[in-house]
Amino acid sequence: MTRIRAAAAAAICLFLASCLPVTTSVPVGSTAGFRPDPSLIGTWIARSADKSDKNADAAYFHFLPQPDGSFTLVMTPYKPAKDSGEWSVYRLQTATLGTNRFINAQEVSNNGKAPDDSLTRIFPLLYRAGKGGQITLYLVDEDAAKAAIQSGKIKGEIEQGSYGDVHITADAQALDAFFQSPDGLKLFVKPLLVMTRAK
Repeated sequence: MTRIRAAAAAAICLFLASCLPVTTSVPVGSTAGFRPDPSLIGTWIARSADKSDKNADAAYFHFLPQPDGSFTLVMTPYKPAKDSGEWSVYRLQTATLGTNRFINAQEVSNNGKAPDDSLTRIFPLLYRAGKGGQITLYLVDEDAAKAAIQSGKIKGEIEQGSYGDVHITADAQALDAFFQSPDGLKLFVKPLLVMTRAK
């Protein structure tokens, strides 16, 4: 099973799971078109949505708009340990399908080093605005994605073993139709991170 390297030394990168997030062959929202969401621009403090995890570290998420309409996301520790200079960079594309907003992320570098090939795959997140301007990020649930693939609701590949990585292989039209449906939205079953704008 592929391990995700901890971003910003805090293990609170976009994915707190121990294995590769569910990935897609094409980004979510291709049929609708990618448009940079201005509400994301700037610096945020991201914390685990699991309030029982009192020891969870936080991280700064810096959303930097790019000329091609994408975002560069730079993640750094909120309270770095002594002599810690860890950082990670992702390329993001944002899209809206119906009333739902999605982020497609690809790792660009970790501490200035290129990621493993498997980590450059696209992994989608759902995000929703909440009280006080907070934004909650939802990652695709691996078990829910496996069930959707096995039932034929969406095309995909599941690696062998109990912890096999999941890759959705549907084309752009089928992928977007699925993620606009109730079945597709059920894949985002619980919040991962809550972002609060840094002051």
